[in-house]
Amino acid sequence: MSDTRTIETVKASDIDEAFERGDDMRRYFDMTKPRVIRPAKTVTRKVNLTLPDWMVESLDAEADELAISRNAVVNTWLAEKIAERRKEQRLLAV
Repeated sequence: MSDTRTIETVKASDIDEAFERGDDMRRYFDMTKPRVIRPAKTVTRKVNLTLPDWMVESLDAEADELAISRNAVVNTWLAEKIAERRKEQRLLAV
């Protein structure tokens, strides 16, 4: 006997809205064969930055608002900017 379940197509925005409403999210995911996907190990390097006071204060304010560390803010913003630049470069290469 074959498994003939119907797969429902759902947009990410629908899942986001359901989550925000507090709906049961299990219906959106196949839990018959769950897998844990471990992130790839990344090599990190420690760097020192010299920043003006106003910039450190802005980073700290953002970190407080997001309830994360200043380091996490810097990492996130740098990753976003790098991704943005790569996307721009790919578009220019076409």
